[in-house]
Amino acid sequence: MRGKTGILLIVLSLLVASQAKAQEEKYIGLFIYNFTKYFDWPDNMKTDDFVIDIIGHKSVYEELTRLTQGKKVGTQNIVIKHFDSPQNLDKSNIIFVGHWQSRSIQNILTQVGNNSTLIISEMDGMLDKGSAINFVIRDGTIKFEMNAGAVKEKHLKTDPRLRQLAYRVVE
Repeated sequence: MRGKTGILLIVLSLLVASQAKAQEEKYIGLFIYNFTKYFDWPDNMKTDDFVIDIIGHKSVYEELTRLTQGKKVGTQNIVIKHFDSPQNLDKSNIIFVGHWQSRSIQNILTQVGNNSTLIISEMDGMLDKGSAINFVIRDGTIKFEMNAGAVKEKHLKTDPRLRQLAYRVVE
């Protein structure tokens, strides 16, 4: 967790404010990729590949695949997987739940169980349903809110600067 990534997220937030909604997938992909630098997973999640599952939202999958090509989280290769529905989820570090799949959040949380998986969503009200990070559009810009309790429950550590960058933090 480096200081340069903090600057990158601030710059990213400013860029988001100036872009049209058509660029939403690009910025969600950038945010998700940058979250890999702001969270620290337990040692048992630092073996094999660093897996990011995208449920629904094929365009976010495509953007994130492009952004992470040849990149690593620590020593782990980043692998992006796409699912049309939450069936057949495997052990993953991050799961992004697209807007139209939000109704499946309880099923996803059940499948994840006690794994230290960061759940990210993009629909108002998802923090109350167990999502750790949720994207919202406020004043025409993409922002994120954080459920600190859900993060702690999954045994994830965060860089303290992440709270400062969040639009809203709930305990």
